Amino acid sequence: MTEDKVVFDPGAGYIVTASYQWSNFDEHVFELFYQPILGPVSFAMFHALRTKLSDRPVISERQPQSQLLIQLNAGRQAADDAIQRLEATGMLRTFRQTDQLGELFVYELQPTITPDEFINDNLLSVLLLEAVGESRFNELQKFASRFSLPKVHSSLKEITRNFFDVFHVNEQLITHLPAEIGAARKKIGDEPRLAKQENITDFDWPTLVQLLKGQPITEEDLSLNRELIEVEHRLYGIDEPSMARLLTQATDLSSNRIKPQRLKQIIASKYRVDAKKIETSKNKQKASQQVSPSQEEQQLIEACNYYAPITFLQQLKQQMGGFVTSGERAIIRSLIQEQQLNPGVVNVLSWYVVASLERPTLQANYVNAIANNWLRAGVTTAKGALEQIQTFANKKAQKRSGRQSNRYRQRVTTVREKMPAWTKEDEKQGEKSTPEQLKKLRQRLARRKKTNSSERDENK
Repeated sequence: MTEDKVVFDPGAGYIVTASYQWSNFDEHVFELFYQPILGPVSFAMFHALRTKLSDRPVISERQPQSQLLIQLNAGRQAADDAIQRLEATGMLRTFRQTDQLGELFVYELQPTITPDEFINDNLLSVLLLEAVGESRFNELQKFASRFSLPKVHSSLKEITRNFFDVFHVNEQLITHLPAEIGAARKKIGDEPRLAKQENITDFDWPTLVQLLKGQPITEEDLSLNRELIEVEHRLYGIDEPSMARLLTQATDLSSNRIKPQRLKQIIASKYRVDAKKIETSKNKQKASQQVSPSQEEQQLIEACNYYAPITFLQQLKQQMGGFVTSGERAIIRSLIQEQQLNPGVVNVLSWYVVASLERPTLQANYVNAIANNWLRAGVTTAKGALEQIQTFANKKAQKRSGRQSNRYRQRVTTVREKMPAWTKEDEKQGEKSTPEQLKKLRQRLARRKKTNSSERDENK
């Protein structure tokens, strides 16, 4: 979704549809590969939506989302997180509209990708490795290639015939398609796909190639794995010499080919440990010194620009008494790979949410809202991100101050304009009486006293 979505609304309506490629959905693949990174609530949410899938969905035949909460036995936030995880892993597309019947969400179920595609997807495979561990990951890799011959059979020669070797189709019909085919294509439509954008990176690719010149790794093999190498560089801050050593370790000596899964495993193992080894003595020393706010801000900017996003978040969560979840890693990857945020900006965002706002975890909906605002404001550096936070805080404080001032003026005005009638009488009684008024008052009291005395005598 490109539009920010509110937290799951039980009162809104929903219907469930499916992609035109839904027939490719594989339940077994969903359980083995997707479930570990989705978690139990997201896994249950998908099946809850699946039970509401009908052959001919109609906008007017909507149901309240509160039914999903009852079926899941979960709260609004848990349901919202479940939807986001399904969207992030490509299992769900969400659409939203408001009409005469109220707010409506359309959930379009997506098919699973093949195990081979899952293993070769840089983001999904890294998440899976972190969720299940190396041993289970290797088992799933074997499952993905269970029906294939080992690649050692290089003597096999493909003799597969192509389409035109077998079928003879009228060339005129191919260049000028029949009207029936054109009409059918319009009805089905072409599902829009999000194009992958090239990441802007500071990784020095020529230097890496030069460092590996004496190794049996070819430039062609490096190019095939370029996206993975640059993603890992941006996530963990791996420099060119370190990456060259890691690539050497991840190369299969028998084929002289880089093994992407081995590279992911080595990096995940090494840099998860390195994050815990980061020296905190400098941090403690800085904390003990009394520094001005401007110096503190400068130290924060330097730290955000120095550390890689995953390492920074790991260190931050350790200091706050927590740990980095697989969902948070996915959020960081999305900000860097899809939103193309500068790593320093991502680190400021992590600090703002976890340390400044004291939220226990990064939530995709909340983080994406902040990131979108920063992108609109043209934030490209850690310093700019910190200035944007300060600008937002100042505006919020001014609004709060203005509201309090308005409430005080309204309260004073209300008290002065709506004085009760009895208070006005008290004000009149509090005024000093003249001698003439006192004389009349004494005469009135004397007459009242005489009348009361006569009434008591008659009653006797």
